[in-house]
Amino acid sequence: MRPLVWLRRDLRVSDNTALRRATEAATDGTVAVFALAPEQWHEHDEAPAKVEFWLENLRQLADELAARNIPLRIVRAEDYDGLPKSLAELAREVGATALYFNREHEVHERRRDRAVREVFERDGLEVEAFDDHTILPPLAVRTKQGGPYSVFSPYKRAWIDAAKQAAIDVLPPPQPQPAIDVVSDPVPATADGFARGTARLDLWPAGEKAAQGKLGAFVQHRLRAYDDQRDLPGTNGTSTLSPYLAAGVLSPRQALHAALQANRNRFSGGSQGADAWIGELIWREFYVQVLRAFPRVSMHRAFRPELDENVAWRDDGEALEAWKDGRTGVPIVDGAMRQLARTGWMHNRLRMVVAMFLSKNLLIDWREGERHFMRHLIDGDLASNNGGWQWSASVGTDAAPYFRIFNPISQSERFDPDGRFLHRFVPELEGVTGKALHDPRRLGEVDRQGRGYPTMIVDPKPTRERAIAAFREASG
Repeated sequence: MRPLVWLRRDLRVSDNTALRRATEAATDGTVAVFALAPEQWHEHDEAPAKVEFWLENLRQLADELAARNIPLRIVRAEDYDGLPKSLAELAREVGATALYFNREHEVHERRRDRAVREVFERDGLEVEAFDDHTILPPLAVRTKQGGPYSVFSPYKRAWIDAAKQAAIDVLPPPQPQPAIDVVSDPVPATADGFARGTARLDLWPAGEKAAQGKLGAFVQHRLRAYDDQRDLPGTNGTSTLSPYLAAGVLSPRQALHAALQANRNRFSGGSQGADAWIGELIWREFYVQVLRAFPRVSMHRAFRPELDENVAWRDDGEALEAWKDGRTGVPIVDGAMRQLARTGWMHNRLRMVVAMFLSKNLLIDWREGERHFMRHLIDGDLASNNGGWQWSASVGTDAAPYFRIFNPISQSERFDPDGRFLHRFVPELEGVTGKALHDPRRLGEVDRQGRGYPTMIVDPKPTRERAIAAFREASG
């Protein structure tokens, strides 16, 4: 028994279900494999920073595997269609008798996995798949009618009830295997068409040790204040663990266990900070459930297609480019978009602000923003990114009502009152304080132009009314 373990977004040795089960079943060693599919990654709008982060973590994972006598092989295919053949050829080369992997839930990935399974089973090899990307299997939590949830609050209650009854164990890393006659492949520095040097590894160092260190520091120093500080972009109040969760360097079970240990083993009713962060982990579970149960959302369609198709989205390329470049004249929007460009990451409160600004104030199709985020985020995750954009654009599950639209100036005044964030990412406004910092129209035209800061491309108040009218008409 020599399993081949197919690694994807589970780049860790600890608490990796497929890897652990494969090594337990093996009698003649285990071989790990990672598949490069650069054309498919381009088609899926994967960010260069994210691909670089994958490969840096894969390089460190290769060392951890080598310490356990588990060789890592690399296969290549331009897209998913070529992967069944590439993986089957590798299985024959290394003498594998089975394939183990952790499930992914997007439409293309599920099709890919079915095709790979068919080829391996046709060759007489066993195939074992596991739910590892989420804490509970995506479709394990059902309504009383047996269907999936589309509203978060009842899902959260049902999820907590189910989690309390489940055995949510954190698996130890595999034991060292007997050495076998399979030589590891070197991990490439980059993938075709993806630039190096885009991942801010100073902010997100690669490897499980780094991920565990960040988790420990967050739980020890910031978790209790998380509910109070998570909305303040100028404060280090969030976990900053999303890149590690997206790449699977950290498992969601590990994150939950750390939170529960700090919360007296309670899912709720403990500290407000821990309760709130556990709620965010459940939001992640919710959006994966939506993606799995309603496949259309991973195919550039809204959960509420009747509303999405009827909204009279504006075609305004100039405004779209100003939004992407951080040149809208709205400081909190520009600062957020510049943070994304500079770091490959954006504070969660700001993700909502800029998404509503694009989809409501500019009335530009939310899919333009979803795509731009995926092309730049080091933590880009289709389920969470799509869910967040559809929520902000009022076309998704449990979405914000179309008439509830963030005013970006009010959001800036509330969550960055002293300009700690704005002064870092909008240097044109250095030294400006008070209301003028959040709304530079108060500076006066001469002062603003002297600073080289752009004119506000839209007025939030009348464009809010325009958006309400457009969504009201679309909804009948």
